[in-house]
Amino acid sequence: MPFNLDKFVASPSVEELDSLKKSEIVKVAKHYGIEFQPLMRKDEIKRYVLEYLVDESILPSTVLETAITVPTDNTFELKRLEMEMNKEIRLKEMKREREREEREREEREREERERKEREMQMQKEKEEREMQMQKEKEEREIQMQREEKAREHEFRLKQLELGVIKGSDPKTGLDTGVFDVSKHVKFVPKFQEDNVEKFCYICVGSKIDGLETRMDALNKIT
Repeated sequence: MPFNLDKFVASPSVEELDSLKKSEIVKVAKHYGIEFQPLMRKDEIKRYVLEYLVDESILPSTVLETAITVPTDNTFELKRLEMEMNKEIRLKEMKREREREEREREEREREERERKEREMQMQKEKEEREMQMQKEKEEREIQMQREEKAREHEFRLKQLELGVIKGSDPKTGLDTGVFDVSKHVKFVPKFQEDNVEKFCYICVGSKIDGLETRMDALNKIT
């Protein structure tokens, strides 16, 4: 039959207390607020319960005479219990210490990983910025080269244009001061026997400065 704490409290007896298991006696002791060590033996806890019931006049004092007597010289047993309790306390403290150290180690590892990740990200961003700057620099240099070539080409065209007009050397771009027949031979009209006078007027006439003047002369014979 299962133990009924309320029934025992309502009508406690030595006989029923003797029949209880240690776990059941522990329940009785806790109900009455009796202090005891969990590692104490069953008979020792039962003795505390009987003493409490006698002190509270719930049971007669004679029950103590028939109860199991706890040896008065229990120094060794108490010392053993104390050592066991201290050992258990130390084990718990050691466990908590290991858990704390493990948490701290994991925290340090996590912080180290995050630090390395930040450094890698910063390095990556730095390299990307440098690559972008290098790319922009190269693009600017290419653009400047293109612009420089365009200016040189334009300048060269102007040199050639001026050279043609003024009679400059096409290689050096310098004014030769003379009329280059080889460059203007295409403008010489075809010789015609029946129009000798006009042909000679163009070819052997007085010196005319500038291509435009010679072109005007050519227009006169066309």
